[in-house]
This record gives sequence, C-alpha cells and structure tokens, in this order.
Amino acid sequence: MTNNSPERGETYRRANWLPGSANQQGAIAVAMGSALWGLFWIPLRFLDDRGVTGLWAVALVMFALIIPSTLLLIQAGKLHTLKSGNTWFIGCSMGLAAVLYFVGVIVSDVIRVIFLFYLLPIWTTLAARILYKELITPARLLIIALALIGLWLLLGGGNRIPLPSNIGDWCGLLAGVSWGISLAVIHGKDNVDPIGMVFAVATTATVMSVGVAMLLVNTAHTELASVPQPASWMLVVGAAFLFSIIVMFPSLLGQIWGAQRVAAPTAALLTMTEIIVATLSAYLLIGTELNQISMIGALIILIAVVIDIAMKFRANSHKP
Repeated sequence: MTNNSPERGETYRRANWLPGSANQQGAIAVAMGSALWGLFWIPLRFLDDRGVTGLWAVALVMFALIIPSTLLLIQAGKLHTLKSGNTWFIGCSMGLAAVLYFVGVIVSDVIRVIFLFYLLPIWTTLAARILYKELITPARLLIIALALIGLWLLLGGGNRIPLPSNIGDWCGLLAGVSWGISLAVIHGKDNVDPIGMVFAVATTATVMSVGVAMLLVNTAHTELASVPQPASWMLVVGAAFLFSIIVMFPSLLGQIWGAQRVAAPTAALLTMTEIIVATLSAYLLIGTELNQISMIGALIILIAVVIDIAMKFRANSHKP
C-alpha cells in the first residue's frame, strides 16, 4: 500500500496494542519515543564520568542500537528491507542530525543549541509544503510560535534572541533542518520498515561519530574526540548496550513508526516532549535548576501540542 495523497499516513491500519485511530497511535508513539529520547543525557553522562567522552560516547550508544535492530530484522525475515533507498536516505539524514546535535551541545552553549534545533516545526512545515503541497495556515503559524515561546521560557527566557554565533550553534540549527526533512520524508512511507530505519540511523550515526572523532583526535577539540580511557571496558560497554536496548531502541522505533502516521509538523511539535523530559529528569536526578518560568514554558509547549492535535483530528473527523 503506497499512499501519495497529501493526507499521507491516514490509511494505516491501527495497531491492536494501542488505543485510538492510526493517526492517534502515531501521535502517541512520537510523543512517547521523544520523551524517552530525553533521557539520552543519562548514558552520555555515565560514560563521560568513566572516561568515554564526546563523540566516542555517542558512537558507543548508537552502535549498541545496531544489535537489537539486526536481530529483529533477522527474526522477522526483513533483512531485504535494508536494500531500500528511502531507508538509507532517512537513516543518513537522522544519523547526521543526531551527530550534529551532539557536536553542537558539546562545543557550544547548550541552551542556544537546543533552541536552534527545536526550530524543527518551521522546517517540517516548509518541507511538507514543498513535498506534499500541505497548506501553511495562520493557525499553524500561531501554534508554532506558541511552542517556540514555550521552549524559550523552558530554557530560561532571557532578553536576547538565541541566534547562531559559532560552529556549534550552526550544528544545532542544521541538525534541526536535517531531522525536520527526515520527518517529512518518513510521513506516509508505509513501504519502509521502521526497524530497518532504526538500523540505518544507528549505523550512519555510529560511522559519522567515529569518523569525525578520528579526524579531530589530534586537534584542540578534546571535548569531542579524547581517546577513550575507561577503567573497565566491560562496564561502559555493558551499560551502553543495556540502556540502548531498554530505552533508546524503543525510543527511536516509536518516533519513526509514529512519524509514518502523523503529519510532519505535528510530529515536530510532539518531538518537543524530549526537552521537557530532559529538563525534568535532570532536575530530579542531578538537581539542575527548574524555576516557575521553565514550568510555564513546558506547559505552553504541551498546550500548543494539544491544540495542534485537536485541530488535526477535528479536521479529519469532518471529512466525508
């Protein structure tokens, strides 16, 4: 089944293990998957404390995702899906986005990079317009503006617009563009296997992380490419594999599976659950600051997401 209409993703069969229609299930999957992705800082921090830093830590966690993906593809007899050009285009785009994002976070101001990445709804809206001729309505623009205001408040507000000012900032911005294009291309691609895409994302992100780290290993960018020196390789590898299999694999699979079923701009807004979970988990686990302004920002993001989903489902319910 290949659906080429602008309402791509609406003809998917609903899964029996989730409530709601196929569209609603897709929205739940993107939101939950992105929320789990908000815990990515935990293994990176754990590995950093034990001598595996920067891009090497990203590579190790991403490499661990290849194992369950491969086993599931073999078990389901779907290794042939890795021959798909769409699988590798999406995988390379998402893998590139992940590497650019973490490079930006490591070498630049974290808050500015996160904000620039989460201009994501703008890029998905433009991509959906170009690829599928989806209308850009005033309501859509207001929802995006509301979500970005919420993000700005969640990250602490301030009296300056966080524009790119160095290579790390540009990495964050380009990561958002790359991830946004991925979400737009994924939408409606029901002939592309989600597990195959997880494999492609993990593989390309691993290769890119290792490649960039090796290029920078003898440069001044020690925060990105310091040679790993763990006291126990068994501990760091075991921890990376455990976290990847339990948390990161279902996270990425949920985001991809869900993005096939919901409009790209909606998926982009739902992706903002990541930063909410990252902020709350850091507050609960390591005591980072979480003030009233940040909580108001998180609430505004959630309101924007709920409004967008409600408008989308209401429009669908009025179709003949």
